[in-house]
Amino acid sequence: MVRLSIVFLILSQFLIAAALPIKFSGNHTIDDRELYEVIGLKKPYFFEFWKSAPKLEPKKVNPLLTLIENYYKSHGFYHAKAKSSIRKNRIVIEVEENEPIRVENVSTISPLPIDTLIPFEKGDRFDPEKFIESKKRIQKFYANHQYCNVKLNTKAFVDIEKNRAYIVYDVTPNDPCVFGKISIHAPESVEPKIIASLLHFREGDPYSAEVIRRSYREIYANEGIERVVIDDGKHDGNKVPVNITVSVYPKPVHITTGAGFSSDEGINLQAGIKHRNFFGNLKTLGLEARYSQVKAFVRASADTPLPNHNRASADIGAKREIYDGYHERSLLARINLKQSRYPHFFQESLIYDDTTTSDSNDPENFPNGKLRILSPLGSWEIDKRDSVLEPTKGYKLQAEGMGSYKSEFSDATYYKVLLTGAYHRPFPWGVSSVRLKYGAIKVLQGKVPPSYRFYAGGMNSNRAYSYRQLGPKNGYGDPIGAYSITEGTVELRIPMGSSFKTVVFSDITYLGQTTLPDYGKPYIAVGPGIRYKTPIGPIALDAGFDIDDLSRFAIHFHIGELF
Repeated sequence: MVRLSIVFLILSQFLIAAALPIKFSGNHTIDDRELYEVIGLKKPYFFEFWKSAPKLEPKKVNPLLTLIENYYKSHGFYHAKAKSSIRKNRIVIEVEENEPIRVENVSTISPLPIDTLIPFEKGDRFDPEKFIESKKRIQKFYANHQYCNVKLNTKAFVDIEKNRAYIVYDVTPNDPCVFGKISIHAPESVEPKIIASLLHFREGDPYSAEVIRRSYREIYANEGIERVVIDDGKHDGNKVPVNITVSVYPKPVHITTGAGFSSDEGINLQAGIKHRNFFGNLKTLGLEARYSQVKAFVRASADTPLPNHNRASADIGAKREIYDGYHERSLLARINLKQSRYPHFFQESLIYDDTTTSDSNDPENFPNGKLRILSPLGSWEIDKRDSVLEPTKGYKLQAEGMGSYKSEFSDATYYKVLLTGAYHRPFPWGVSSVRLKYGAIKVLQGKVPPSYRFYAGGMNSNRAYSYRQLGPKNGYGDPIGAYSITEGTVELRIPMGSSFKTVVFSDITYLGQTTLPDYGKPYIAVGPGIRYKTPIGPIALDAGFDIDDLSRFAIHFHIGELF
């Protein structure tokens, strides 16, 4: 009998110590995935079938209950309780959320309008984390409007018995600030006047934290910069002196190699070498090569910053590209002049293109032979997105025009225009993103290479079709391209935790053989997608289906948001 008791005790201790799966119950406001992260575990997504559910030893549960209760309090549930039990060989954590704290009144005293920065209205659940974040937004807002010293007296009075919160935002700004003396410390290879030309402020200008952020971005846009510090922390009354310290890479020669894969081009291989401070003052000189199953090129380039937010660059190279129905080889040279006038960006270019079309199976649409085109190009861009890699709000507009006049330097008189726009708007459930594109080319005299036409289909176009496979085809089944295109995309991007997002999208495409597409013949795609966040942009997998024929579909894989 004694032996049986000892065995029973040993088995009981073993069962208690064994890790068990976890189930949450009663959590109506905060989902399971978020609570898993609170206790330091990660719940697998539905498609991670190879991963088992996270487990926990029962003896470690009690300290975690306090973490869950505190997390609920940080979101306005001051009376939340958590307890645990073991049922059917799993740990069940039961949450009693109870009545949250509700906002009863919000009062503001502020010379500048801050209502849109306050995340609360009467009746909303009071969220301490949102309250703290709103104070940061108000300070940033004032710093962007010339006030470097702001007295921010914010209070949240919480009546726990009545579950009511009374919030006060009292802002007392100082006199408007201006930038004081600007001191620049740079290595010998970079003249201070070059760094000064990249700044978006001068001594005596109205103070703004936003122009400092823009200056950071423009300085770091120079590849030779290793680190920059813009110190505006020491104030002299309403004057803000600025100390700028810049360092360059001690080894300016930079070698890159890479490999990847996309559904459009297949395997991608690339390599490059660049001197990031050639003869000083952040001038760059580089050589790069890229190969994929569809295209390959080798290119030499040079770039230099100029005063007043201008840049000059030039490149020369050779390209080979395989199209369905013909091959194309090109020798390309280009000179560029760029101007940054935030939020506007301008570029003027002169492009020389010596293209040879060969291996054509359709001489009418893809005539073999050599064409030389000398084209001036002008472009304009305004970018008001909150992020380049993963935008959640704002917009971006672009306009580009190029053309040529038939002469001894060019084999065609033509013009080509391309207009694009994207808009992103956040919602409580995620982000809604819209993109529009219009392009047209008109050949008035002579001929241009067939690749100058518009080809649709692929991850950056209509996702129900493979790369360049949408539109009219010749007798061999090869796409012949279009002389005009209008495309639109709507995407709903819904977060699934901190790393994943699901996407639902619809693409629409119109094509034409004149400067206006045939708007009576739409090609519409719908489909789902998934995104995985990485430091270089999200890894994306999309499946697009033709709404008129669901048997027609395409799978796309790429890195980075499409727009």
